[in-house]
Amino acid sequence: MARIVELDMPDDGIRKTLTRSFQSAYVSFLIGSGASQPAIPTAGRIEQEIADLFEAGRDEEARLRMYEFLASLQEPMNKLIEEEDDDLNNRALENYRRYLGIVETILSERRTDILPKQATIFTTNYDLFIEKASASHSALKLNDGFTRLPRLDSRMEYSSRTFFNATYNTGNLYDYKVEVPSINLVKLHGSISWKKEGDDILFSVKKRDLLPAVRTPDDVRAFNESYAVVLPQTTKFRTTLMERNYYELLRIYANELDRENALLVAFGFSFGDDHIFDITRKALKNPTLKLVVFAFNEADRDTFAVKFEGHNNVDIVAPPVGEQIDFQRFNATLASCLPKAEGTR
Repeated sequence: MARIVELDMPDDGIRKTLTRSFQSAYVSFLIGSGASQPAIPTAGRIEQEIADLFEAGRDEEARLRMYEFLASLQEPMNKLIEEEDDDLNNRALENYRRYLGIVETILSERRTDILPKQATIFTTNYDLFIEKASASHSALKLNDGFTRLPRLDSRMEYSSRTFFNATYNTGNLYDYKVEVPSINLVKLHGSISWKKEGDDILFSVKKRDLLPAVRTPDDVRAFNESYAVVLPQTTKFRTTLMERNYYELLRIYANELDRENALLVAFGFSFGDDHIFDITRKALKNPTLKLVVFAFNEADRDTFAVKFEGHNNVDIVAPPVGEQIDFQRFNATLASCLPKAEGTR
């Protein structure tokens, strides 16, 4: 059965597990909407709410609820794109900057040349916090799936084939080759930086105006369908383009979990997406896969214990009674696993 580990227990069990795995495993993270709080509200039960409205024949209400969800994301992202000073954005962005810095150090200080200095971040978030935060880490290569060739038209096309490429620094006088730490950013549900053009997905970051208070149902529908994302509804796909990309990215997720000696660390994610949960549960048949799930509170701990019942390669990291594991505490736990900290713990 899944092991429940209370954070900050005297035996330091979860830190020992993570420290060992960071050195010897293929490392992946699964980041959900809980990580982008307080700037962006969590998705919660919105998919079920919208599905219930559609099933009841209340299509206009369902699309309006979907618009409200997208608007709650777009508004803070407009401020991020325009670099407006915003306290909630700043707090979320600082958490992501700290997180990427820790991952970069984990990769840089790996003591093996057999495994790549590379990690993969899978996320269902549409927001741009990771992309923005990566600008603070110039030595870390972020691969977001877009080809950045020296084209005169500045066109950047999305292709999953660009993931998992390694980059090396070499010397012109001496024969050396050093791998640059890199992160594959796999946005399973798409991104507001994605733009559909025919059969292609292009990179496009720009401020997007929200609808006025007086709007028609057609305005709401057009706004919702202008996003190149997997919309939060049971019948998720409006185009075969998004459906094709969604399942291709899920295949990448499944393949990473099927590697020998793989580690998946989940934070801010409820495993409420049925596709992702089913793939994860099936992947746990791989005895060399280790899943470490951080529970935000006691309720999440209990939910995860039920979801992963019967799997002894799952650790559920729970907060002490009455406390929570937020992004800062998650980062502190990861930081305590860095090799340089071993002699000081």
